Amino acid sequence: MDDFAFKPGIKLAVTVDDLFLWKGVPWPDGYGPSIVVPAMTAAFAEHGLSHVYGFSATAPSGGDRAMREIFDHWCEAGHRIGNHTHYHANLNWVEQDVYIRDIERTAELIEPWIAEAPVRYFRYAMDNWGNTAAKYHGVQDYLHANGYTSAPVGVWFYDTEFLAAHTRVSKAGDGEAMAWLRYQFVATALRQLQIQATTARAVFGRDPIYIWLVHATPLAADCLGDILTAFAAAGVEFASLEEAMADPLNQKDAPLITPRFLNHIQKWAVHEGLTLDECPPGVLEEIEALHPMDGLDYAGVMGRVFKAVADEVGGWFERKQY
Repeated sequence: MDDFAFKPGIKLAVTVDDLFLWKGVPWPDGYGPSIVVPAMTAAFAEHGLSHVYGFSATAPSGGDRAMREIFDHWCEAGHRIGNHTHYHANLNWVEQDVYIRDIERTAELIEPWIAEAPVRYFRYAMDNWGNTAAKYHGVQDYLHANGYTSAPVGVWFYDTEFLAAHTRVSKAGDGEAMAWLRYQFVATALRQLQIQATTARAVFGRDPIYIWLVHATPLAADCLGDILTAFAAAGVEFASLEEAMADPLNQKDAPLITPRFLNHIQKWAVHEGLTLDECPPGVLEEIEALHPMDGLDYAGVMGRVFKAVADEVGGWFERKQY
């Protein structure tokens, strides 16, 4: 990892999505929210990070008791909770009123924890802001009227695309493949920050305070500390989400209505006519070739999980469009 270095003074706010992942996702033996979340808070403590916002759909929690234990731990460790809808249905898949009801449903459940935060942040599921202008503006108007600030994703590294491969490698008991997979997880986080920071400079002419996303996956439990160490070694300074959201470049959404799986910076790049490099990363094809197993390919796993989400909330399922 020694070849990774970032422009001096780059600042980054860490955020975490989906502390329970999603209903129906396969968990390898030895993992689950009660293992993954404490491992992540331990990594944050080791690197001096506090006030990290967790955006988590509440439907996968398995009930109030499970949710309370995880959210209590998260906040007692010095971190904060934001709204991420109840079911985690993509706004592209549902009508505006259905999506707003989903925001309201989880708002009731998370009130004891979100009330502790100085800002009531909301994050769109999959950072998709809707595939029509009417949906986007309708939900934005609702958020503003109800005291929410929308927290976009500035940088991601396609970490959930590692989920199925990690499950297969775990089942196969292949230690060499697991070591390679963990290496690629960390390397991809670093490489994608390089790429997306370069894109941001091309669009904005400077570095914003980056809002970085990692999900509460088994690989995050094992590798988050290594990623944070590598970021720090490469010159990254950690910031709070509040500090990042004070940057005007994080407050203005790109005037782009698209169904594509693009984060805040990528949307701006597409709006400006720029080509997105390694979106998604080429290494994902190598990862998907690890230990093929029936029903545990990435498309199959995510298709089952999110089609069920769309069905439950009363919408329609569409696969990611990169």
